[in-house]
Amino acid sequence: MKAPNPTFLDRAENIRNKRRLITLILIAVLAVTVLVVVFVMSVASYQNEYAMLYPDMVGRATDTTTTLITTTEVTTTTSETTESSEETTTTETTKLAPSLHTETTPSEESSSEVTKAADTSPEKLDIEDFHFSSPKTQIASHQKRAVLLDHMKNDIENYIKTVSNSRISFRYVSLKNREELGINELDPIVPAGTYALPVSIIMNNMAISGGIDPAKVITYEGHANSAGSYITSKYQAGKKIYLGFLEHLMIASSDNVAYEMLLKELGGLDEVVPKINEISSYQAYDKSVFYTNYAGKDYKGKGRSTCYDMSNYMCYLYRSYTSNPSGYQSIINALANSTVDSPISSAFKEGTPILHIYGRNKDLHAYTELAIIEMKEPVAVCISIECADEGKVSKAFAQIGSYLSEYITALY
Repeated sequence: MKAPNPTFLDRAENIRNKRRLITLILIAVLAVTVLVVVFVMSVASYQNEYAMLYPDMVGRATDTTTTLITTTEVTTTTSETTESSEETTTTETTKLAPSLHTETTPSEESSSEVTKAADTSPEKLDIEDFHFSSPKTQIASHQKRAVLLDHMKNDIENYIKTVSNSRISFRYVSLKNREELGINELDPIVPAGTYALPVSIIMNNMAISGGIDPAKVITYEGHANSAGSYITSKYQAGKKIYLGFLEHLMIASSDNVAYEMLLKELGGLDEVVPKINEISSYQAYDKSVFYTNYAGKDYKGKGRSTCYDMSNYMCYLYRSYTSNPSGYQSIINALANSTVDSPISSAFKEGTPILHIYGRNKDLHAYTELAIIEMKEPVAVCISIECADEGKVSKAFAQIGSYLSEYITALY
C-alpha cells in the first residue's frame, strides 16, 4: 500500500487550522456585537428613570440659545494665590450687567471670538437697575373685586377642563394686598429651570450675612457641550467668571452650566435645599413624592415642587427686595432682563414689565412660568403645564394669562 503524501497532509492540516481560526474570530466578533447592543439598550432603558429622578438637570431651557453680549474690562492689577482663585482689582466696585450689542463684520466677529477665547479675565455686566412703580389706587369696590376674583377662578377652572391630556396648576398672589387664588396649586410639579430662583435667593441671603461674595472669581474648568449655554458656547477652560455673573446667567438665560457652577460654590443641593425649605416646603425639593402625570403614568421622584411653593419664593423675593433693595437687586435685574421669552407676555398690554423665569423639561413634558407682572398693582404668578403637545402648552399659557390680565385691568 502506498504511503500518504506528507505534503498533502500538511496542507490539509493547515486548511483545517485556518477554518478553525476563522470560526473562532467570527464567534468572537458576534459576541462583542451582542455585548455592545445589550449595553446600549441597557443605557437607553435608564434614560426615563434619570429624567424622573433628576429633573432639575434635564431640559433647563437649554434649547434656547442665549444672545447676551458682554464686554471685557481690563483691570490694572491682578494677583492670584494658590489658596484662592479670586482676583484683586484696583476698581472699587464690581457692577455686573450686559452691554449694548454692536454690529460687526464676519472678519471682525471671528477675530473677536478668538480674542475672547484667549482672554481669561472675568467679564462684567452693566445693567440699569429695575425699580417697581408705586401701585395705583383701585377703582372697583372690595365687593366687586371678590366677585371678579370668583369669575377668574371659574374661567380658569373651566378652561383647564377643556385642555385634554394635560395637567395644569396655577397660583396668583397680589403683591399689593396678598390676595391669592390657587387652582391645583398643591399638586406636585417639575419646576425645571425655575428652581434657580430660590437657589439665587439663598445666595443673596448668604451674601448679605457675609457668607459669600458675589464678586468672587470662579475658574471655569470646562464642560461637555450644552446647547443653549452661554458659558460653553463662549468660554474655554481657564476662563475667570464672577459668581454674580453666574447668578445672572442662571436666572436671565436659564443657563444650566451656570446653575451647576454656582450650586457647587454654595455647597450643593444638600446644603441649599434645607434653607429653601425654610421659606416654603409644602413639597420639599429633596423629598420623594408619588403622583400621576398628564398621561396617567404613576411617578415617584425627588426634584418636585408645587405652584404654591414656587409662588411663595417669588413673594419672598419681592418682600425682601422692598425692605432691602441693594441686597436683592441682582435677582430683580436678572428677572427683568431675561433672554428667554415669557409664554404669557402676549396676554398683557405691550410694554408691561414681566420679571420672569421659565423652566422646561421636555423629557417629562413639563413647563413652568414663574413671574412678577407689574400692572396697576404688582402680582406674582406661577403656572405649570404638563402636556406632550407644545402647541397646547403655548395656547394654555396665553389663555390663563389673559384671564389674570382681564381681572387686574377690571379693578382699575
